[in-house]
Amino acid sequence: MDVLSTNVKTTSDLMSIALQAEREAIRRYSILAATMREGNNDTAAALFERMVLEEQEHERLLLAWMLHEGIDENSTVAAITWRDPHISTTYNDEARDPYQSSPYRALAFAVHNEEIAFRFYTHVAANSENKSVRKYAEILAREELGHAALLRAERRLAFHAERKADRNEPRLDPKAVHNESDLLAVAIQIDHFLVKEMDALAKNSVEIKSLAREIRLQVTINENSLYDNAMNRQESPGTEITGNLQQIKSYNAYMGEKANAQSLKIQRLCACCDRSFSFYDAVVETTTNETVMLAAQKLSASALDRIGILKEAMGEECGCVD
Repeated sequence: MDVLSTNVKTTSDLMSIALQAEREAIRRYSILAATMREGNNDTAAALFERMVLEEQEHERLLLAWMLHEGIDENSTVAAITWRDPHISTTYNDEARDPYQSSPYRALAFAVHNEEIAFRFYTHVAANSENKSVRKYAEILAREELGHAALLRAERRLAFHAERKADRNEPRLDPKAVHNESDLLAVAIQIDHFLVKEMDALAKNSVEIKSLAREIRLQVTINENSLYDNAMNRQESPGTEITGNLQQIKSYNAYMGEKANAQSLKIQRLCACCDRSFSFYDAVVETTTNETVMLAAQKLSASALDRIGILKEAMGEECGCVD
């Protein structure tokens, strides 16, 4: 949510921004609830639906407060849009992905957004030259802090409940990459998955068709490099990474059968690109092997380019528009 640049001069400006923030939360949580329902993730859907009701109540209370204080809504204050990051983040990816989301992750997402709102109101309270604006901003900041505290308490309970239920899905482990062949094996499996998903979606998209062709070429290059490593350097992917990849492959097959709707396929595709960027970036940060680091840097740059193409081609369907 990008509101720190907003010019807040009057209490009407401030309260109108607060209203728009609540309305955007209602809109986004409603979309997420519908996405979870479509993906048969009823527990996360129920949590987001409850958030919708809570944000609607916050909006009602704000309107009542403004009426009591004689503050009119400023119609010139534009709607607020939550700006999704250009790179993958846990808060966005796992909470919004119908295959990864859970009550804990949904609550973590909500806490994150409450904290952003708190920082905004604190910023206004500290920097406004208008005494009334500072007063109302301080009140709003305390409200957001209270909301975040309640959500954090629920998040802790959800975290412990999920640990007991062992709901964790297999994820790629950057620390399992010990050599270039490990990294190539990961890149090849990711790209095979991406091409398969893109082929199912590329009928009406020249951009996706072109991207799928580029990825096929990259798969061939990586497969040749992997073969050369095995023949000339006697270096093959280790059991740690191959076991990790087999878990991911089985899970993807399971989720592919579970949810076949096109909108969900688009979200899976975009989420895979986001997570692959995070994985390669983590390899760059954790590896002590210079060859692996340089290769991971190239792969992370390529993943970022793919994210940009998907955003352009899929728009809101990708779930990651700016």
